[in-house]
Amino acid sequence: YQAVSHCYQRPTYEDWPYSVFSMVHGRSVEECETVLAAMAEETGLTEYTSLYSTREYKKTRVRYFTPEMEAWERLYAGILR
Repeated sequence: YQAVSHCYQRPTYEDWPYSVFSMVHGRSVEECETVLAAMAEETGLTEYTSLYSTREYKKTRVRYFTPEMEAWERLYAGILR
């Protein structure tokens, strides 16, 4: 499913029997529920729970090989000269 961006298998617990966690993206709750219903229909897995984000955090791009990182390595790692 193109709507799934992440899918993990996790341990189950007595009060949480779900072992597969998938992240589905949609523009609305209704769109997500439609995708989930289609997935349940196709797979035959009808016992699932939908969890929704309550807050979105600012995403920042990871920066590699910056001058600041090189300066830190010179000071603390002793590998750059």
